[in-house]
Amino acid sequence: MKFMLRPVLLAVTAAILASGVQAADSDSWSFLPAAERPDPGIPNFTGKWAMATPIRALKTTDGQEPPLLPAAKAKYAANQAALKKNPKSDPNANCWIQGVPRIIYAPYPMLIAQDKERVNLVYETNHTFRIVSLRHALPKWDDDLDPHWLGYSAGHWDGKTLVVDTIGQNDKTWLDYSGLPHSEKLRVQERYTLDGPDKINGELTITDPETFSHAWSTRFTLVRQPGYDLKESVCVRDHKM
Repeated sequence: MKFMLRPVLLAVTAAILASGVQAADSDSWSFLPAAERPDPGIPNFTGKWAMATPIRALKTTDGQEPPLLPAAKAKYAANQAALKKNPKSDPNANCWIQGVPRIIYAPYPMLIAQDKERVNLVYETNHTFRIVSLRHALPKWDDDLDPHWLGYSAGHWDGKTLVVDTIGQNDKTWLDYSGLPHSEKLRVQERYTLDGPDKINGELTITDPETFSHAWSTRFTLVRQPGYDLKESVCVRDHKM
């Protein structure tokens, strides 16, 4: 474990030190040792980012409601009714880790620390982090896969777009702040594309055959937060995340 975490910690530390000067040069990797620098032409997402516009309820790319199956639609309605009656019905009130994609929409900044073999996503909310391998494939998706709060993620490059696939999440979280449910069959694909030095265009594709009638997509935008330092943010039961 010590040897696996060492390059991650080095990448995160380097990203923190470099994030204040990376905005103007998306291809500069001078803050990393030569052996850990991505291949020429790979975009540099290193830095601190936050949602451009808060998103409470996910909609499809054309502004429609997600294509919920009848049972899931009833569960969504029940979640919304419970949330209206008592905000603490939100699983987030239990201080559980927010799953993917909800953690992306948390109203706190995040740090992206990138190197040749991984992209590390460090979220201010509740000191949460994800290590996305660019070298290892996802595990086999079957009934023997042990579900986790953040599941299993693997990334690859599609041209200049970072693609992250996640499977194997438990069903204890919501997909958004409005109560949108999911099952353990959930698969999320995140696509991150730089749009200039200070903006990321993001797209999600959500597939869950037990919750939705078909796969669907939604979009989001992240903006760079120059000069911002991630703060300690620890959830306790009387603290609203």
